Amino acid sequence: MTDGLTMDEALRALAALEAAWKDDDEALSALAAGSVGERPLPALVAVYGEHAMDTLMALAFGLRATMSDEEIAEISDAVSSNIGARMSALLNQTLKAWGTLSAPDDLSVTKIIAHTVIDAMRAVTEEPSKTEVLPLLATFRSYALNDS
Repeated sequence: MTDGLTMDEALRALAALEAAWKDDDEALSALAAGSVGERPLPALVAVYGEHAMDTLMALAFGLRATMSDEEIAEISDAVSSNIGARMSALLNQTLKAWGTLSAPDDLSVTKIIAHTVIDAMRAVTEEPSKTEVLPLLATFRSYALNDS
């Protein structure tokens, strides 16, 4: 898994996004309880949000694994000059700070961060208002499972 997330962390974050979307406090509480050594849930959801947005931005700008260094540099310049990409980075920075400062069991904050991450993920899809959340999360879950 990229961005310092393990597959287990990605799957836990995705489960939290789904639980927040479904307003399932019982599932969120279980995920927030976690285990020794796990990241607090609000922080994990925010970090996963950054990973998801980085992935979607790369796809939106046409990044492919087979690109040359020169092509990657061109895309990097295009992303750096794009106001939407810069705003996305600022949003990610804010969510991560908020997630880090929040109590591990603060479900209200976790839900707000999760809904913001979901809305950001939907915002970069082709038709945001028509993008179904659960299938979108399932796609990311599949990606996490296949990327290990």
